[in-house]
Amino acid sequence: MNKKLYSIGEAAELNNISIQTLRYYDKIGLFTPASVNPESNYRYYHEKQFFYLDIIKYLKYIDIPLSQIKEVMTKDAVQMLPFLEEQAHSIDKKISQLKQAQKMLHHRKHQIKEQTILANRPRGQVYTRFVEEQDQLHLSTTDLTPYGNPDVYMRDLAYLLETREDSLVDNFYGCIYELKDYQDTDQIVYSSIYTSLIGEEQLTDKLTPNITKKRISEGMYICICFKWSESQYYRHYKTLYEYIIKNKVLTESFVYEVSFPNRYFSYEEDDFITELRIKISENN
Repeated sequence: MNKKLYSIGEAAELNNISIQTLRYYDKIGLFTPASVNPESNYRYYHEKQFFYLDIIKYLKYIDIPLSQIKEVMTKDAVQMLPFLEEQAHSIDKKISQLKQAQKMLHHRKHQIKEQTILANRPRGQVYTRFVEEQDQLHLSTTDLTPYGNPDVYMRDLAYLLETREDSLVDNFYGCIYELKDYQDTDQIVYSSIYTSLIGEEQLTDKLTPNITKKRISEGMYICICFKWSESQYYRHYKTLYEYIIKNKVLTESFVYEVSFPNRYFSYEEDDFITELRIKISENN
C-alpha cells in the first residue's frame, strides 16, 4: 500500500524545505500537519498537503509576506485571480524601478569616469576632448549668473522628474550661456540650466515653454577646467575665449558649464571641479 503520511523530516526532504520552517508554519497556523501523535507530539503530513505547500512556496517566492499568504490561502480561484493580477502589477512596477536604478548606476559610473578624466587635466589650460551625445532637460533662466544659486532653479527640474514613476533626477547639472567677449563675470547670464536624462523618459505632457528637452550632439569640444571659484571664474573663461579667438577655432555659440563635486558629503566650502565646454564646429 502506498504511503500517505510522512514525518516532518520526510516532508521537509521531499519538499526541499527545512524542518524549522515547517514547525514555524505550524506555529503561525499557515500550514499545519494532518495529524499529531498525542504521546510523542510528532507531526505527520498527508501527501495531498504538498500541493498547498507548493502554493505557499510560490507566493513566498513572489515576495508575499507570510501574514498575507495565510489570508490568501483562504481564497477560492475566483478570488485569487484579482490578487495575482495586483501582484503582477506590483512586480512590473518593481522591475521598472530596478531598470531605472540600473540606468542611474551606469550613468553615475560614466560621470565618475569623466570626473576622473578631469582630475588628471591640468588646471587652467585649454584642451580638446570628445564628449558623447546626451539627452538633457533644460529650464530657461533670465537672471542667473555664476554668482547665483542654480540649486534653487534645479528643484523645478527635479520635481518634474520625481513626480513621474519612470523618471529619476540626476543630481548633477550644468548651465549654458552665450560665447561672448564678456568684460567681467557679472555680464555672464545663463540662458538655461540643465540636467541629463537617465533613460528614455517620455516627458511630452510635462514640457512647458520654460522647460524643454534637448539632445546635445557628440563631437570634439574645446575645454578648460579649474577648481570652482567665484573670484577666478572670469579669468578661466577669458583664457578659453582668447585661445579660441587667437587660434581662429570655429565653434558653436554656447558655453556648457558643468561642475563635479570633489566630495560627496555636506561641506561648508564649495569644492567642485568645473569644466567649460564649447563644441568645435565640424567646418574646422
